[in-house]
Amino acid sequence: MMRLLLAASSMLLAFSACTTLPEPKMDKVSFPNETAYYGDVKGRPYEKLGMVRSRMDFNSLDPVHDEKELCRNYFNKAVRDLVKQAKKQSGDAVIEVRSIVFFEDGSNKLYKTPECSDEGQEGQILVQGIAIKWRPLSDTDISPIVPKNQQGFVPAPSNN
Repeated sequence: MMRLLLAASSMLLAFSACTTLPEPKMDKVSFPNETAYYGDVKGRPYEKLGMVRSRMDFNSLDPVHDEKELCRNYFNKAVRDLVKQAKKQSGDAVIEVRSIVFFEDGSNKLYKTPECSDEGQEGQILVQGIAIKWRPLSDTDISPIVPKNQQGFVPAPSNN
């Protein structure tokens, strides 16, 4: 009887050890606001160097973080990779950052928002952008920058 209990408890222990999944780990990554842009950059001249692309795979079985949070985080990480690729091409920044989704029929669509695919336990995000190099500013390129809190402000006439 004792052997039967030992065998049953060791099987139970082995079974529970087999079903334990590794603890997912997600390092928070922020969007590189100083070097990546969703659109074009107005008021600063640049030269286009070419397309850069990146792909990030990630564990989507994460009980601590929801799908949207995981997607946003790995989108940010992929965009940081775009910037690294741009710098390898002597670039300074990336414009027109987009996530790409490929469909079963072979077509694709670009999004300004993070759009990930999830195949069960593994998620993936594909991103692209255009690497650019800043050109020197000339006198005609400089436009006055008005702080947001002063936009629309008209000073009162002086009583001189």
